[in-house]
Amino acid sequence: MTTTPPKRPDKPLVLGQRTDTPAVLGEPAPAGTGQLDAVSCANAERCWAVGAPAPSALDGPTPLGPPSAAVVDATADGGKTWAAQQLTLTPLPTLTGISCPSTRLCMTVGLSGSGTAGIVLTTHDAGASWAQVSVPTGAVIITSIECAGIAECTAIASDGTTFWSADSTDFGLTWDREGNLPPGLEDAGNLSCVAGASCLVTGFTATTAGHGQGAVAVSTDGGETWTAAAVPSGAGLVQGVGCATISSCLAVGTTSTTVSSVVPARGALLASHDGGHTWVMSAGPQPVDDMYGIDCPSRSICAVVGTDWVGTPAVGTGAVASSRDGGATFTPSSTQYTPLALTALACPTVHGCVAVGGDTVARVRLPQVARPRVHARGRAVPHAPPTSMR
Repeated sequence: MTTTPPKRPDKPLVLGQRTDTPAVLGEPAPAGTGQLDAVSCANAERCWAVGAPAPSALDGPTPLGPPSAAVVDATADGGKTWAAQQLTLTPLPTLTGISCPSTRLCMTVGLSGSGTAGIVLTTHDAGASWAQVSVPTGAVIITSIECAGIAECTAIASDGTTFWSADSTDFGLTWDREGNLPPGLEDAGNLSCVAGASCLVTGFTATTAGHGQGAVAVSTDGGETWTAAAVPSGAGLVQGVGCATISSCLAVGTTSTTVSSVVPARGALLASHDGGHTWVMSAGPQPVDDMYGIDCPSRSICAVVGTDWVGTPAVGTGAVASSRDGGATFTPSSTQYTPLALTALACPTVHGCVAVGGDTVARVRLPQVARPRVHARGRAVPHAPPTSMR
């Protein structure tokens, strides 16, 4: 689908053009970017997004030289501008997860360019250079990574038949294999850990040919052992998970059960109040279809990203919704230039997030919870939250 990038703000307005600023401002990713699948922010300014190379990069050199390709994009101004960070690997890998515990340290994981083994890359200089480090023994792919610091990284990997977790205490130089995820769990991809509490991984268990039931795996010992959470039957596919506190967690997905292709369906939201061990389906329609990612930077503020299906036949566009009540209710956010599904987001502060999907990057302004203002006579009056975009 061909989409025109947003107009520059210095151009004169035309009749009927909106004068307010949308809550979500998207733009094309740096040239050569293929499919972005994961994003991580060290703080409100510095974020990194990773994904797969553009198809043209897989065709090899041309008479004019090597094709432009990017699988790591970075921003140093909160998503206002992005730049590709070059890798010295040929062929380029497909990266599926990234975690940046500081403004200089990042680890990204995925599948090697040959497609035969997992890969782990790290940077110690904010992405000026990336180095290939060791891979957990037996990992043919590594789907996700979570690093609380340089000495505490957890990865989800597969040997082709079983998903399991691995731990590194030296930022990827060595790995220790830990526990297997529950039997039958497939497509284990989204990993979310809360310090001192649970680690959660989403996936599905097969039901019939080409269909599955959403599943969540839980570990309370840093990945040494995993158990299957109680997910209500008929929940559809679960595609993202996050926790606002050590006990309050949300998972998002779709009512579709088709695992072999994307089928337009309604969004699904599940809630847990025991750290992800048991889940209940939230009632009522959700403001985003096919939800892929969720993040809660506080116990009150949350955001979700996904797809809105429009028209017949249905065409998907990127969509965002936010919550000011800990995920009890979500309100759709106005968007500008989100032509493709948004599949991942990171919210480093309660003020804003960065979202990615396809070859698009977007800044997300979050709604603020109004704080009471004390009147001169001591009576509390409402205080309007700020509305400016970071």
